[in-house]
Amino acid sequence: MGAATPPSFSDENGTITLTIGSRLEYLSMVHALIESISRQFEVDEETENALQIAVIEAGTNAIQHGNVFAAHKTVTFEFHVSPKSVMVRVDDHGSGFDPKKVQNPTDPSNLLDPRGRGLFLMRSLMDEVTFTTRSDHGTTVRLAKSRPVVAR
Repeated sequence: MGAATPPSFSDENGTITLTIGSRLEYLSMVHALIESISRQFEVDEETENALQIAVIEAGTNAIQHGNVFAAHKTVTFEFHVSPKSVMVRVDDHGSGFDPKKVQNPTDPSNLLDPRGRGLFLMRSLMDEVTFTTRSDHGTTVRLAKSRPVVAR
């Protein structure tokens, strides 16, 4: 997307955190951060592409469905990269939801329904996807993707 690398925070454990407002255009900063992380940690192209799609989808859902575009609410992305995996946590401040109630978009009766495709994509691209409704009524999405072992 060509955006400048966004300001982010990295702690002593290598966890990188970015918090954005509830505006879809701010997702370009998340995109740029994933590109930067991928370069810095030598994440392979397939894993980077999967992260781009799944994390941006989680962010889109957090802004649109969780925070409902509320200007006073934020979405926080937390990345942790290890030699074996990339873990991402996405937190919103919405009212939470039950992912079990989201219909399978590949079911013939749901093919024309636009809802549920993002969750399907996240689950298809990541090795692990979990949703938790927090006590503050926000939703936490955890995404995990194994990194391939590179022969040296």
